[in-house]
Amino acid sequence: MTSVKEKASHRKGQKDFRNRAGRRRFMPVNYRGLLFDLAVFVFNVFLVRMLTRRVGGLMLQTYLQDDEQAARTFFYIITAAMAAQIVGAALKRRPLQARMAARGEKASDNFGCLLILHFALTLVTGAAILALSPLGPSGGWIVLLFFVCIVPTALVWRAMTPYGKPPAPDWRSSRAAELVADLCLFAYMLVNLAVWNTVTAGSAPRVAGVGDLFSRALGFVILSPIILLFYIPPRLLFLVEDWKYRATWISMTLAVAPVAYRFIIGTLKTDW
Repeated sequence: MTSVKEKASHRKGQKDFRNRAGRRRFMPVNYRGLLFDLAVFVFNVFLVRMLTRRVGGLMLQTYLQDDEQAARTFFYIITAAMAAQIVGAALKRRPLQARMAARGEKASDNFGCLLILHFALTLVTGAAILALSPLGPSGGWIVLLFFVCIVPTALVWRAMTPYGKPPAPDWRSSRAAELVADLCLFAYMLVNLAVWNTVTAGSAPRVAGVGDLFSRALGFVILSPIILLFYIPPRLLFLVEDWKYRATWISMTLAVAPVAYRFIIGTLKTDW
């Protein structure tokens, strides 16, 4: 009898929560995604030059000057980013699914297509690791790389998948574990942004006139899928929870606005 009452109380709590969430259409219930976007915006405005200069210098020395020490350092950075993504996705599942289960929600089926985007970025990262590795890009290592790159995407998919039976709480359910997951995903994002800004730095001078402005804006729209390739995958485990709120899309737009500004108005100046 008690079990029936508990179930009824749980269903009532879920219904009340959904009703409150329905009235709260602008701001998400969980602010972690908004904080993620804010941190990306701060980086894009205040810290991008410093990190891009560092990564750009390493890429210049690695690919144009054949500097083995720079190549080794860059290899460690890219590998650490891949490892951070794996740790973040592995630790994110329990707290994410616990919150979504408490609200009676589950990941939208629409996120399946974004997993392809995630896998594409992981392949790019893995290819960079293999190119910088002292082992060399042989056929066997390329095949192994493909299967290794499946792991982060599989962990993200797993984190988006509800538990059949909720696990007993342990250290992985703690706030500290989720904080580590969030920091790892953000570190992965920082490396992606640094590489993106390095590749695009110097590609366009200051905008010259309305015609140039229009053509660059059109070019930015065309290149948007590539830009999203660097931004959406690290944010995916936040987006699965807060995609339905308008504030999420505003904060995501704000996060990539500095990238759009540098592309359309004028690019980042560097002194590598």
